[in-house]
Amino acid sequence: MNQNKDNRVKYIVWIFIPCVLAFVLQNIASFIVIEGSAAYALGSFKGKTWDSLMDYLIKMMLSSVTNGIIYVIYSVVGIGIFAACYNKMFMKNKTYSLKGISKNIPFTVAGLLMFCIGMQYVSVFLMNAIGTAFPTLLEEYESILENAGITEEITFLMAVYAVFLGPVVEELIFRGVTFSAAKKVMPYYMAIIVQAILFGAFHLNVIQGCYAFVLGLGLGYIMHMYDNILLTIFVHILYNIVGTFFSELLPFSGDTIISFFFSVLFALIVTYGGLLLLKRGSASVKEEDNLADI
Repeated sequence: MNQNKDNRVKYIVWIFIPCVLAFVLQNIASFIVIEGSAAYALGSFKGKTWDSLMDYLIKMMLSSVTNGIIYVIYSVVGIGIFAACYNKMFMKNKTYSLKGISKNIPFTVAGLLMFCIGMQYVSVFLMNAIGTAFPTLLEEYESILENAGITEEITFLMAVYAVFLGPVVEELIFRGVTFSAAKKVMPYYMAIIVQAILFGAFHLNVIQGCYAFVLGLGLGYIMHMYDNILLTIFVHILYNIVGTFFSELLPFSGDTIISFFFSVLFALIVTYGGLLLLKRGSASVKEEDNLADI
């Protein structure tokens, strides 16, 4: 009895540990890189006045290159730590192979594409709706992207983080350790909601947090259906690639209230249709509570 209680407490704690640890890693990486950039700035400064030195120092410490290095270091270290945690705690008698997870590959592939495209529309419409209602939130969001180097001329390091390293570390954190721990102590649908809430809150701004929450719900359900972290990593990477490099190629309409309504409805139908196809393609969909015997 005590053993079961101890295990339950352990898994409850591990629902939150990854998110907290990720923040700690980000802060450590930020401190190291910013201090390093300050030292480099002091060593490479060629000016003669104090004001020019301070301007140069601040520019180096807050540059998009510095931010890119911070995110890359955080994600590389995070991938190592969270992959080790996930492997040790939740991969016993399981495999990372994608082989055999789908009983209908065309359904699975079509579902993945529909989900990624539909979620792009949902994210854009949600961002526009919040930005229209609260312009200051949109300005804050755009400022965050600009400071991070995620603009039309995205830096190389941020591109690597946005389309590859970021999705990998975030999936290991939220659909990996967090979701797996949550399923040990609650029904799968509650675990999906909990990890999505934490995923949204992790982004620390309202607009990104809202569409990250919705994306997290979809990714959590995909993880539940296929029970394969590599698949959700692939979906997340594909979603970020489309959003980072090809979002302007997607046709959007919503100049009037009516067109906006039908555009949102279309996006939701495409996203939901993608999830239905993914469910049809999954080799082992489990809709029971999925509570562990602990």
